Amino acid sequence: MENNSVSNFSKQQIENFFLNSSVDISIGNFITAIILSTILAFLIKLSYVKISRSLNDKEHFSEIFVPLAIITTLVITVIKFSLALSLGLVGALSIVRFRAAIKEPEELVYLFFVIGIGLANGANQFFIAIISTFITITILYFRKIYTDKKNLDNISEASTNILQIQINGQDQNSDALIKKLKKDMNYLNLKSFSSDNEVKQFNFWFDVDKNNLDNLIKNVEEITSKNKDVKIQIFSRSGIYE
Repeated sequence: MENNSVSNFSKQQIENFFLNSSVDISIGNFITAIILSTILAFLIKLSYVKISRSLNDKEHFSEIFVPLAIITTLVITVIKFSLALSLGLVGALSIVRFRAAIKEPEELVYLFFVIGIGLANGANQFFIAIISTFITITILYFRKIYTDKKNLDNISEASTNILQIQINGQDQNSDALIKKLKKDMNYLNLKSFSSDNEVKQFNFWFDVDKNNLDNLIKNVEEITSKNKDVKIQIFSRSGIYE
């Protein structure tokens, strides 16, 4: 008789564990989690726009960070009390096919970063979420500083700004022209040069401060307006106008 009671009790516990879908959510903790996820995701967005080396539209891509963190927090808050809801979520996600193309690994890292913050806040691990966010952002900032310094000291293929000068005819003084452009730049390093009977083409790596960018553009416009045989083009992989 006693064994039957224990067996029935165990069976009832198992049924409740798997089938009971009632969720007792603390409204205070839930609101705190949502607010904290919003703040931390916004900080991640600002950091991504500032320090990311992604070639895509960073402003547009980072707009999903805040809603992604909130949604992750909501999902974890609801399902963490119920195994049935957890299994239901797995089933629902299995029929959803995400076709968003992630072109760069860095984008995927930031998405996991935001999702991780949402998971931590949804599980009420607020302190872990805050500390992890600030430590990760700090590491990313120091990494950017180190990378920028390394690229500045060692001009290599990592350089992203290219200045192309094409001179038609032999009458133009290329040295004076290059010297005039160089005065507004941090560095101007020759990448390639080609010449034939009538055309000379220079390709430079360069870097320019934002304060001197307007002067550089004005010099380019002045040179090309006065010299019809001179064509100057600027290419920026990193976005010098940002």
